[in-house]
Amino acid sequence: MLIKLCILLVTLNLLLIQSTAVAQSCESQRVRLQMLGTGGPELLNERASTGYLIWLDDKARIIVDAGPGSLQRFKQSGAKYEDIRAIFFSHFHVDHSADLAAYVKGGFFSKRSVNLPLYGPSGDTFILSTDDFVKKLFSATEGVYPYLNPNIDPQSRSEYKLQPHTIQWSYRELDSKEIYKDDDFRVISVSVHHGPFPALAYRVETAGCVISFTGDMSGRLNTMPDLAQGSDLLVAHNAIPEDATGVPQLLHMKPSMIGKIAGEAKVKKLLLTHMMERSINRQDESVDLIRKNYQGPVIFPRDLESFHP
Repeated sequence: MLIKLCILLVTLNLLLIQSTAVAQSCESQRVRLQMLGTGGPELLNERASTGYLIWLDDKARIIVDAGPGSLQRFKQSGAKYEDIRAIFFSHFHVDHSADLAAYVKGGFFSKRSVNLPLYGPSGDTFILSTDDFVKKLFSATEGVYPYLNPNIDPQSRSEYKLQPHTIQWSYRELDSKEIYKDDDFRVISVSVHHGPFPALAYRVETAGCVISFTGDMSGRLNTMPDLAQGSDLLVAHNAIPEDATGVPQLLHMKPSMIGKIAGEAKVKKLLLTHMMERSINRQDESVDLIRKNYQGPVIFPRDLESFHP
């Protein structure tokens, strides 16, 4: 009798493990990552600056970064502003954030009627925090666009409000943290090193799939491999070549670092974006260096291209 009971318990445990695995498996066809901008800050070519869009069940739901030109790609994608649940900023350099005001103004002509949360890092001497960035753009008294103040002023009438959330960035507190969760999405962030500028990397989980974004980073804090562990897609910024020196290599990852992170995190597919003049014509060299630590697919996307996890 005891043996039969043990066999039954083992069987039930195996079934539980199998059902959990099925529940956690990536429902790839439900999820799509679209490139809104694969370039950097240069006036280089037809690429928009950094921006990404996550679709779930054929609705655009999450925006990551809003660099110059990415709003135009958003329009071309067929996405609807009223479907967006949140916008996440890796940091507030111009090439990652300049289109926010254009989204807000354009949203006036959309059907949006629910508040829009915005997430991003804290600030320092060189750059504003998320809350201050939004305030400086839309403040009624000192904002760049004071006529859009109703979108942040709780006392003013508007169809929806922006809800900025500042995520504390630190060299010392390097644990990842859950910053957003709803019925379909879970978003985790971690501090990364982008020279003296506070910056965040993100992990987005939805429908059993994982999409991670390095943002601009040098890799010096070594927080990315844990955050991106097991990602179906990892979006990494290939802004510099291996022989970069000086300031660029303090701000961005070299290809060997990208390969190390992708290999340690065991990501299933690697997408290289944020291309700049110093890296765009050295893609073969970058892939060779990445291959020393990562053997999975390596792709250089173009604006508006989409990828299933």
